[in-house]
Amino acid sequence: MKFFNRNNNTCEDCKEKFPSYSDLISHARKIHHRHITKCTGCGKEFIHEKDRLHHAREEHEQKVKSRYR
Repeated sequence: MKFFNRNNNTCEDCKEKFPSYSDLISHARKIHHRHITKCTGCGKEFIHEKDRLHHAREEHEQKVKSRYR
């Protein structure tokens, strides 16, 4: 189930819009009782595990590659 629209921080369950992604995360946790996953590299929170994995590959892959050079 798609839960959010990251481009405009809109909750797909109730269509409420939020000024920031972190506000959307807070809403998902409190109102819809969603389990939030956290990136172990930087602490950023995600509604879906697949989004956390994508973030880790895109954002932290460069750090890992630079360690082996």
